[in-house]
Amino acid sequence: MRVIARSLAVLGATILAAWTSQAKAETVVVYTNPMTLERTVVVTDRAGPDRAFHCFLPPSDLGCQPIAFRRRR
Repeated sequence: MRVIARSLAVLGATILAAWTSQAKAETVVVYTNPMTLERTVVVTDRAGPDRAFHCFLPPSDLGCQPIAFRRRR
């Protein structure tokens, strides 16, 4: 019984890992108001790799900075 339960658990984990790897790429943009430091997060589905940016709204002149992140698999 234990062998069957363990085999089913491994099979389920393998199927779950394969199913979650088929997700679409996303672009995450974090907008920050430089006066109040209020943040707004916008997530969009786009073709290509996953990306993340941190953008300061006007009157700041810093623009958008890419956020470095690692994807775990």
